[in-house]
Amino acid sequence: MRARLTAGSAVTLWIIRPSWLWRRELAVLAVLVVAAVAGWLAAGWLGGLLAAGWPVLVVAGVPWSRHRAAETWRRGRLRRHWDRAMRFAGLATINDRIPRIRGHRVVPAGDRLLVRVPRGATVSDLGGEAERVAATLRVREVRVARDIDRADLAHVDLVRRDPFINPRDPQVSEPIRWPWAGGGQRSLRDPIPVAVDDMGDQITVRLRGKNILFGGEPESGKSAGLGTVLGAAALDPTCEIWGLDAKRVELALWRPVMTRLEYDSDGAIALAEDLIKEMDRRYALLESMGRRVLGPQDAPTILWPVDELRFFTAHTDRRTARHFNGLAIDLVARGRAAGIIAALATQKPSGDVVPTSLRDLVALRWGMRCNTKDASDTIMGAGMASAGWDCSQIDVRARGVGLLHAEGSMPRRCKSFYLDDNEIRDIVARGVALRRLRAGDRWV
Repeated sequence: MRARLTAGSAVTLWIIRPSWLWRRELAVLAVLVVAAVAGWLAAGWLGGLLAAGWPVLVVAGVPWSRHRAAETWRRGRLRRHWDRAMRFAGLATINDRIPRIRGHRVVPAGDRLLVRVPRGATVSDLGGEAERVAATLRVREVRVARDIDRADLAHVDLVRRDPFINPRDPQVSEPIRWPWAGGGQRSLRDPIPVAVDDMGDQITVRLRGKNILFGGEPESGKSAGLGTVLGAAALDPTCEIWGLDAKRVELALWRPVMTRLEYDSDGAIALAEDLIKEMDRRYALLESMGRRVLGPQDAPTILWPVDELRFFTAHTDRRTARHFNGLAIDLVARGRAAGIIAALATQKPSGDVVPTSLRDLVALRWGMRCNTKDASDTIMGAGMASAGWDCSQIDVRARGVGLLHAEGSMPRRCKSFYLDDNEIRDIVARGVALRRLRAGDRWV
């Protein structure tokens, strides 16, 4: 049943509310009308035309003002559509209050809004109607996240397009250059830029005390993501790189800055055993010094990149596979505090390929394109696909695009930076030079 409209409610519904949503446009129109009337009274109809027309010509002729006017019109149009979407979604309170836009920023994927919910409502109410709001606004997706500091504020992303796919040539995925590609010395202890999300923000990760897992189907971009980590390690002269490469080509260009590089299972086991000996030596050093944290002056950081992890964990010789898996689990479990960082890349880290006791120890997950929801969950974690973070929904044309679960409570859709062969060679050359300059330094 509908409530019967009174005269006052009808005026509010059909006149006051729409007028308020058009207030900026009506104010401009009122100024032009006043100027036209004043000009007409002073100099006739020609004076009125000139008085009202010259501001329009100035705004249209000056690029800055034309852009500002178009942006103001776009923001006003968005607010009117937002008002309609909130009411169609049933998010108006009993006092006829709706979530209001308090900030707006245009991003590559669409719009990013700061929204304040009215009293009596919660951000969860808005998030629960995100699909209905997206259908009303006719956008691809609406994402709602509660502000960390204030419960009445929400960060809302209106996703209108996929910024990682070239609309002129959808089959071509344009690479994004790594910001550190042309820089100097870096440190693996600092936040490392690894990707750009679909809102245009740069994503960084802190690897100190953590491990990272790259997963996805072949040609999905795992090596590109791993390359950003290797690039940061190469530019850190205090970092040692002990790598495993089943294909013999993915880590080949990085060999000049690597301390060790192995290709087969026997070499992998020997490398892992030596890493465990180094790890035990470092813990003995900490015990003798009465400390719990290893400082940069005590020992170098060790990056342990493994390309095609399944080759070593699912070896045809079960005894060899069990031996390596036991060593790998020990390294990932205890190596973080000793300054040993594992960067593992594999196609599908399911339980029959990678032991769950190894996979679950990795804090940072980066899932690229997968074929099924189950494959996505094996990378991102159980239940993530059902919660909306499904790597199988990533466009197959968007190479290097994935879901990164790093700093923050929820994964972020992003595209990894890319290093071509020439850039890798340049980084490696600078890494070798930096290591020669530090050749005289010694750790305890």
